[in-house]
Amino acid sequence: MKQPEIPRFSDRFGAVIIILFLALAGPAQAAKPVAQTDKARAAEPWSPPPRPEDAPLPRSARLGADEDGTPAGRTVKTPGGITESLREIALGVNEVLSGDHRQGAARLAAALPQAGDQADVAAYYQGLGLYLAGDAPAALAALDGLRARASQSFLGRDALYIAMESAARAGRPERTLALAEAWLTDPEPSLAPAVWLQAAAAATALGQRRKAEDFLRHLILDFPTSQSAKAGLALAEKLAATPDPAGGAAGFDPSAPDTVLLRAEALVEKGGAEAALALIPEAAPPGWTPAQAARGAYVRGKALFRQRKPQAAYEAFAQAVAADPSSSLAYWARYHQARCLWRSLRAEDAERGVALLREVLAAPGRDDPLKEVAARHLALMLAERGRFAEASDAAGQLKGLAVPPEAAAQGAALGAILRYVTGDMAGAEAELAAFAGRFPDDDWADGARYWRGKALTNLGRGQEAAGLWMEVAAGRPNTYYGGRAAAALASLGEVKGQVVASPPGKSPRCPDASEPPSPAVSAALAKAYALADAGLPALAEMALEFSAKAAPDRADLAMAHIRAAMDGGRRTAAMRTAWRTFGGCLLRGTPAELMPLRDALYPRAYAGEVVTALNGSGIDPDVIYSLIRQESFFDPKAVSGAGAVGLMQLMPETAKAVGKKIGIRPERADLFNPVVNIRLGVAFFRERLAREGSLAAALASYNAGENRVAVWNTGFGGLGEELFVELIPFTETRDYVRRITTNAMVYERLYLGKN
Repeated sequence: MKQPEIPRFSDRFGAVIIILFLALAGPAQAAKPVAQTDKARAAEPWSPPPRPEDAPLPRSARLGADEDGTPAGRTVKTPGGITESLREIALGVNEVLSGDHRQGAARLAAALPQAGDQADVAAYYQGLGLYLAGDAPAALAALDGLRARASQSFLGRDALYIAMESAARAGRPERTLALAEAWLTDPEPSLAPAVWLQAAAAATALGQRRKAEDFLRHLILDFPTSQSAKAGLALAEKLAATPDPAGGAAGFDPSAPDTVLLRAEALVEKGGAEAALALIPEAAPPGWTPAQAARGAYVRGKALFRQRKPQAAYEAFAQAVAADPSSSLAYWARYHQARCLWRSLRAEDAERGVALLREVLAAPGRDDPLKEVAARHLALMLAERGRFAEASDAAGQLKGLAVPPEAAAQGAALGAILRYVTGDMAGAEAELAAFAGRFPDDDWADGARYWRGKALTNLGRGQEAAGLWMEVAAGRPNTYYGGRAAAALASLGEVKGQVVASPPGKSPRCPDASEPPSPAVSAALAKAYALADAGLPALAEMALEFSAKAAPDRADLAMAHIRAAMDGGRRTAAMRTAWRTFGGCLLRGTPAELMPLRDALYPRAYAGEVVTALNGSGIDPDVIYSLIRQESFFDPKAVSGAGAVGLMQLMPETAKAVGKKIGIRPERADLFNPVVNIRLGVAFFRERLAREGSLAAALASYNAGENRVAVWNTGFGGLGEELFVELIPFTETRDYVRRITTNAMVYERLYLGKN
C-alpha cells in the first residue's frame, strides 16, 4: 500500500529572478510590510517560500473538495439542524479552506467566544486563515492558546506547526526555534523535514552554530530526498564556509568526502539512488583518499543495485574489492557481488555467487553481521537450487553469531526448516523447540510450533504434535499457522467440530465489548458527531482518530473512528486503529466477535465483477478478494511507486499483453476502471495458476515474477506447497503468500463460505 509522501516546497528559482529584477528596477510597491519582508528573505533557499501556502502544510490545512472544504469559486453551504455557533464555525472553516482566508478568519474570530467544545477548531482555522492571508504576527497570536495545550486537541500539533511557520515568516527566530523543538519531541514524518529546516535556520540566525549543524545533520541524513534537505544543504554549505566566531572544532561539512559518502548511502537507503550516483562519480574526485574512493565505488554499487542494474553494480563492487582485497569493505563488496549474480537467474551465475559467499565466510577476522548475511544468503541460494544438504550446512554457520535478535531468529528458523527438509526429524524437532523457547515473541514462533508438530508426527509422537497444534490453533486461529494447525488436527481426527478460538480467561477485546460509562468518551464522540453533522466529516474523522489513539482500550471510540475512516476512504488509518484496539480479536476472535469489523476490514467489494471474471475457473473468489485487499485495499485509484495501477496493481505493459489474449486493448487510464482492472487481473492470475500448478506458486509468481518462480519450482517445488512457502527466499514474497492465504481463510469464516 502506498506510503504517505513527503510534501515538497515549490520551485523558488523564478521567484528569486523576479526579486532580483525588482531590486534593480527600484522599490517594490508592496501593500503589506510583512509580505515585503518575506520576499527579501525568500532569496535564501532555506527561508520560508514567498507564498505561505507553498510551505509544506498538515493535512488539516489541505482538506479539499474530496474531504472537508470546497474549491475556490463555489458556494459554501452548511446543513440545517445545527447550532448557530457551529454553523458559523463550519462556514468559517470552509471559507479558509476554499481560499477566502481573511473572511473565514474574521468569521471564526467572531464565533470563538460561543464556540464551546469546538473552540480548538475555531482557533486553529482562524490562525490558519491569517497565516494563509500573509498576516503571520496575527496568526501567531491567534494560535497561541491552542499551541499551549497542544496535547489536548486533535489540532494541537498542527497548531504548533503553523505557529512555527508563522514565527519564521514574522522574523522571530527565538520563537521559531522554541516551537520547532517542541514539535520535534514527537515528529510526524511528512512534516519533519520542514521543521528540521526551520529549526536550523532559526538557530543560525541566533548564532547557535553547533545546534544548527546538528539539526542540519539530522535533516540531510535522515530525509535526504526531501526538498527541505536540498535547502538545508545550501545552509550547511554556507555555515561550513564561514569561520566559527567561537573558534571551535570543525562542524558539519556536507562537502567533506566522508560526509558525501554518508549522504550518498542515506540517499540509497531512502530511495534516492539516482541522486546518490550523481553525488559520487565513477572516478573519485580530487583529494579523496584511496579508502574513500573504494567506499565510493561500494556505495555506487549499492545504488546501481537498487536501480536493478546488477551487472553495473557488480563492476562497481569489483572496484571496491580491487582497491584493498583483504579489507572488511572488500568482503562486504563480495557479498553484494553475490547478490548481483543471484539476480541473473542463470545457473552458472548462481555458482559464482555461491563461491563468493563461501569466500566471504572463509575470511579471517570476525565480522558477525557480514557472516550472518553471507551464511543466510548462501543457504537460500543453495536451497533455491535444490541442494538442501549443503544449504543446511551453510545455515549451521549462523549459530553463535553476535547479531540482533531479528537476524538471529531468521537464521534459526531457516536452519530448522532445512533440517526438516533433509529428513533429520530429531534435529529439526530439537531446533524448533529451542526456537520457541528462545524467541517466544517472534512472528514465526507459531511457525516453529507448527513445524515441530510435523516433525513429532514423523517421529511417531502424534499426541505431542496434537498438543502443539491445539496450542497454535486455539491461541491464534485467524493466522496462517493457526489455520494450518487446525487443518493438521482435523487430519489426525483429534478434534471434533470447531476449535475454541480463545483460551478461557484470555478473551480478547472485540468490537462488541461492553464499556463503562465515561464522560470524556461521551464528550469526544459528541464533538466528532457534531462536526460530521456540520458538514465537516474529515475533521470528525481526525478528532475520532486522536481520541481513539489516546484511549486504545475503548472499543466504542475505535469503532467510531474505523467507520469514519472507511467512509472517508482512509483505509490505512482504519487498519491502524483496528490493530491497536482489536489486535487480539483479529488474531483470536470468533467470526461472531469479528462481524462488526467485517465490512470495513474484509469487504467483498466488486463482488459481481470478481465472480464474472472467475466464471468457469474453479478459483475461490475469496482468493481474489484477498489478492485485491493485499494489492490495493480495494482502492481503484491506487498507483504504486513502480507504476502498477488499480485494484489488482497491474503494470500497463502486463495489462496490454493479457488484454491481447482476451480481446481488449486497455490503455493506462482504463486500468482505473474496476471492471477492466478486475477482468485483466483475474485473467493474469488464472494464467499464473495454470502455469505454476499451485496456489502458493501462483501468488508468488504474481508478486515476484514467473521467471524467478520457475527456478523455485524446479528447486523445491516438489517438496509440497507448505515447504514451498517456507523456502521462498524473498521475505516480501513469502509474507505476501502467507497474508493472502490467511485472508482468504478469514474471508471464508466471516462470510460462512457463501461465495
